[in-house]
Amino acid sequence: MLYLDIRKKNIMSIVKTGKRGRPKKAVVETVFDPSTIKLKRGSDLKFNASLFKPMVTDTHLDIIFSTEGGVMPGTNMMIAGGPGSGKSTVVLDVLAKLTKKGFKCLFVSGEMDEIAYYKYCKRLSGIDCIQTLFLKNHSDTVKPTLEYVFEQGYDIIAIDSVAEVLTMYKDAEKATISQAETWLLDLQSKHKKGDNKSSYYTTFINIQQMTKGGDFVGSNKLKHMMEAYCYLEKSKDGLERSLYFEKNRDCDKDFKVFFSIYNGTVSYSYEFVSE
Repeated sequence: MLYLDIRKKNIMSIVKTGKRGRPKKAVVETVFDPSTIKLKRGSDLKFNASLFKPMVTDTHLDIIFSTEGGVMPGTNMMIAGGPGSGKSTVVLDVLAKLTKKGFKCLFVSGEMDEIAYYKYCKRLSGIDCIQTLFLKNHSDTVKPTLEYVFEQGYDIIAIDSVAEVLTMYKDAEKATISQAETWLLDLQSKHKKGDNKSSYYTTFINIQQMTKGGDFVGSNKLKHMMEAYCYLEKSKDGLERSLYFEKNRDCDKDFKVFFSIYNGTVSYSYEFVSE
């Protein structure tokens, strides 16, 4: 005997029943419901004008963040680079500058605890103003913790690092890395569209490691689902650091920005790459 079980949103599952009409646990077949498909034109889409107002850092980074000059709301970006390339330092510098301008920023630290971050704040000037979540304190509840905190609404959320968050989710939820990636991407998609109680079009800066050989740590799905992908490089002698966007849907300029970290500050300069 078969019956329709409509417990899941937009999905009808056919479940085989056993004796006395009681359903078995296993779902035999999932029936696709075409009525859930909605086709739209660009003219059908409506968003608040704040989605198009850049968050300006007043550094040379603004010119590569977007054509408008600054970090655009509602964007998923990834910043990747090898160990010691300066990923966390650049991101924290950006968050600090925007926090001081009144933007609501959050740094999710999956790698550093309070002591390590305290030492970081002593080395890098001005970052102690950034609201920070130390995720190691919530490794067993990473899913509800991030979902609750993100719901409060932020202009920018930086995650350091994505690999750590995915591993925590996998361990806590007994899930696969693929399932963890899907959860994180869906969560970011929700909030970048302003679906939180304060209606913030949240921009996510996802920090990800590269191996010493220059290979991306993580699946191509995670990388390709980002609207912007930034790569940091550090010369072998350690004297030159740079960053550039391999892909950025918010910007039509192709520049490489050089930066230095000296005496607790980060300084930037840029170079035109190509037409």
